[in-house]
Amino acid sequence: MRDGGSFRDPSGFIFYENENVFRSINISYKKNFDHLVNSGLYDELVQKKLLIKHSEVKEEEHNPFQYKKLLVEKIPFISYPYEWSFNQFKDAILLTLKIQKISIQYGMTLKDATPYNIQFKNNNPIFIDTLSFELIKEKNYVWKPYKQFCEMFLGPICLMKYVDHSLNKMLINYINGIPLELVNKLLPIRNKFNLTVFSHLVLHNLIKENLKSNSNKGVNKSTLSKTKHLNILNQLEDYVSKLKAPKTNTEWAAYNEETLNEKEEYVVDKQKTVLSFLKEEKYNICWDVGSNDGFFSYLISKDNAENLISFDIDWRCVDRNYLKCKEQKIDNVFPLIFDLSNPSPSIGWLNLERGSIFERFSSPELICCFALMHHIINSGIPFENFIDFLTKSKKDVLVEYIPLSDPKCKIIFESRDEEFQYPSLEQFKNAVSKRFKVLRTNELKKTNRVLFHLRKIER
Repeated sequence: MRDGGSFRDPSGFIFYENENVFRSINISYKKNFDHLVNSGLYDELVQKKLLIKHSEVKEEEHNPFQYKKLLVEKIPFISYPYEWSFNQFKDAILLTLKIQKISIQYGMTLKDATPYNIQFKNNNPIFIDTLSFELIKEKNYVWKPYKQFCEMFLGPICLMKYVDHSLNKMLINYINGIPLELVNKLLPIRNKFNLTVFSHLVLHNLIKENLKSNSNKGVNKSTLSKTKHLNILNQLEDYVSKLKAPKTNTEWAAYNEETLNEKEEYVVDKQKTVLSFLKEEKYNICWDVGSNDGFFSYLISKDNAENLISFDIDWRCVDRNYLKCKEQKIDNVFPLIFDLSNPSPSIGWLNLERGSIFERFSSPELICCFALMHHIINSGIPFENFIDFLTKSKKDVLVEYIPLSDPKCKIIFESRDEEFQYPSLEQFKNAVSKRFKVLRTNELKKTNRVLFHLRKIER
């Protein structure tokens, strides 16, 4: 089956057979592919873990349009830039620049500069588009996707840094990159005076608009030396590498820390309960939804989960989680931004180009929802619908029931009118029992919160 989003590149496409990922290379890409492999560029990038590995597959039937069939190393989880935290986005940019710098030493260049060419493996960015490399012609080092780089990488991270982190979600609406004119309208004036921002976003946009207005007058083809091209890449790399995440406080960034300090007995009991519930369990794929900075994600991933997706709505929590995973080499936890009340949709051509988050992250064997239910209800989602979401698990669920009497609930729901409906513990039990077998429950110390271990009823 051909990948729904793999149609833009005339050099080849991605397809699937028996859960394996393959790449078909068209005969038109023969010269570029042979140079990539034979020059040593492929080997260096793979050895440095910058590029996804592949192996050639011999076809039984000859296809006159196909040059090679490659078996491609499979990435467990496909994510998109509007689900990344600041430092995930930053690392994707730095990887792209690094690969471009290495490529030009082998007489090749990237013909694409898009975050969709990058995924994360063990919390490290890795380049996945083998067909993005092409030979440099006539020793002209003008980078063809420079505008694309600015609209899909540099512009978005500047908006994330200087305006609001959530603006990376604009890439949902602008699948080919945020237009430079829009980036410039949104950027604060004071930030435009940075040399890199001015050169690559402000001035670049002015030149682009000028070229557009003079399109009928004819424009000479530009050229660029290797040295100047490297200087530009180094300038961009230096600027991005020094960027730090915005200091703006977010709503839930300190939640876990405050909870740990204020309710130590509750947290300890919760830890013990989770471990006792999962003592004999081992899962392949788990979701920790509303994971905050990953406190319970790490606990579960240590002995009970091969792979755990650590979802949270708060980008700063996800960013902190990501940096900790990298620092401590926690390879089986993957942090991502995720709003359960408004998940990433299917976008692009026929809504097939970029799959929804539920299409890409499917069939977990365990879903964990700690201290989440009341937030979902507060967003206007009926608790029955929340239980429907829990049924996305193939097997088990850990869910924390938070009563309306809980101090956090009182704060959240104090302004609700009399018509507002919040489930009692008994109502919650009855509702989950229609879809799950209740394996275990435990009322957590110093609270009226109840942790449930549920098993999906096969129908």
